[in-house]
Amino acid sequence: MPADRRFLSVTALLVSLAQVLLSGCVSLPTADELRRAPSPHLSSGTPAGIIDGRSGFRRLYCESLEEHPEDPAAPVSCDFWLHRMDDEPPEAAPAQAAVSSPLQVLLVTGAFSECFGDDARPFGAAVEPLRDHGYRVDTVVVGGRSGTAHNAREIAAYLEQWPIRENVPLVLIGYSKGTSDILQFLVDFPDHAGRVSAVVSVAGSVGGSPLAKTYDGLYKFLFSHLPSGHCPPGDGDVVHSLRPDVRDQWLQDNELPPHVRYYSLAAFTTRERVARALVPSWETLLKHDRHNDGQLLVGDALIPGSTLLGYLDADHWAVALDIEDESPLLAHRKTDAHFPHLALLQAILLQVAIDTATSITGSGS
Repeated sequence: MPADRRFLSVTALLVSLAQVLLSGCVSLPTADELRRAPSPHLSSGTPAGIIDGRSGFRRLYCESLEEHPEDPAAPVSCDFWLHRMDDEPPEAAPAQAAVSSPLQVLLVTGAFSECFGDDARPFGAAVEPLRDHGYRVDTVVVGGRSGTAHNAREIAAYLEQWPIRENVPLVLIGYSKGTSDILQFLVDFPDHAGRVSAVVSVAGSVGGSPLAKTYDGLYKFLFSHLPSGHCPPGDGDVVHSLRPDVRDQWLQDNELPPHVRYYSLAAFTTRERVARALVPSWETLLKHDRHNDGQLLVGDALIPGSTLLGYLDADHWAVALDIEDESPLLAHRKTDAHFPHLALLQAILLQVAIDTATSITGSGS
């Protein structure tokens, strides 16, 4: 077994064991319960200024899924992967703006992704097909064990050696902690941020996670005793930077650049769609909010003032990572369907491209 696979297996098993010991019994939600109104973004305590873009994104996602089914022999409907809440607004007339050229896209990895090798690269299998369609897509692997300030510097350094094409919108997509790293980057490096057109959070840790507060010391203890060949120690602030109190204070102290378009995709699901290694943390988070993906509460995955694209019916790993086949012990789920990452990423980029083109058309009229 490769070193990074051993690292992943040992770490996840140790963390899962700790979560089992610290969690208690809790009733499990049903899909019908989770889909009842009001939607999570309308609940108290969620970020302000959320714009409901669910109906328009659903159309794009359904079309993309028809074009790129994960399993052509057994296609599933988009409602299987995208929650249809009772209060989702009806679809408005589709935007007619012409999309001139594909976007340039930078994907940013999540917490500990650096430690786990290629399996932890978000949307890994979707990158090449999108490149074939003209998109310029790359991935920056930020410090797996470092905090947001450290990783913001790495994003800036990456963009300095990644020539940005003029007149082509630059989109940053953060998976999990990658979203927090991107937001820090926008504030800390305003010159670079001025060239960013849009930021998309996919199960992003905008508000942190209750798990980080609970397991801050425990995570540090476990990781300090594990191999670091694929995972340099960095500043060691990865978990601390995900504490809800730390993230909330950061959001209060910092204003996000107003010229950037912000989008959020959150996830929550039921027991049969949760990876084996995420079950204990999913059950722990049920005590805080029954809408969670096994790592984050839905309200903590939304960027203030962003357009809500939708709620995915999947766990925190499934929305962006292809690890079911490579790590069946950790990622086994009761449902056999694999999440369609190419369809999701294509729909996200189409939404951003349409909005950007509409904005340009509107400003020039």
